[in-house]
Amino acid sequence: MKNQLHPDFIESLKRRRGDENYNVMMRIGDISKLHRDYIRRESEQDGLPSSYRLLLFHLAHMEPGVTQLQLVKAARLKPPTVSVTLQKMEADGLVIRKSNERDLRQTLVYLSQKGRAIDDRIRESFDKCDSLALRGFTPEEIKQLGALLDKVIDNLIDSGIE
Repeated sequence: MKNQLHPDFIESLKRRRGDENYNVMMRIGDISKLHRDYIRRESEQDGLPSSYRLLLFHLAHMEPGVTQLQLVKAARLKPPTVSVTLQKMEADGLVIRKSNERDLRQTLVYLSQKGRAIDDRIRESFDKCDSLALRGFTPEEIKQLGALLDKVIDNLIDSGIE
C-alpha cells in the first residue's frame, strides 16, 4: 500500500509542509484526503465501489429498517443518487428492501448479512489506517489529539458551519 498515492499529490504535500502558511486546517484537509484515499484503495481491493461505503456506514449505524429519505438525510446525498446506489447494492446482495407493514407507501432498507460483513471489513480498514497514522503516539497523546479534534469540530458546529 505504501506510496500508491498520486506522485504529484505527494510532492505538493511535501512542498506545502515546508510553507509557513500551511496551517492546521490545511493539514487536517490533507490528512482527510490521505485517509479517504487509503480507505478507497482498501475497499477497491475487496471489489467494493466507493459509492457503497457511505451508505453501508450509515445503514450499519442506524436503526434497522430505515426509509430511503432517512438515508438521504443521514448521508447528505441527493435522492436519485441514493436510489440508484441502493438498487445496485440490492442486486449485489448488500441490502434488503421490504415494504413497511405499518405504512405500505414506504420501503424500508436493511443491511444484509453480506453487507454487514463488508462493513466489518471497512471498519477493519479504518482501524488499520488509525494504527498506521498514530504509530509512535502514546495512548495519552491519542486521547489528547482526539480531544483537540473534538474541540475543532465543536467550534465549527457552533459557528454554524455544517
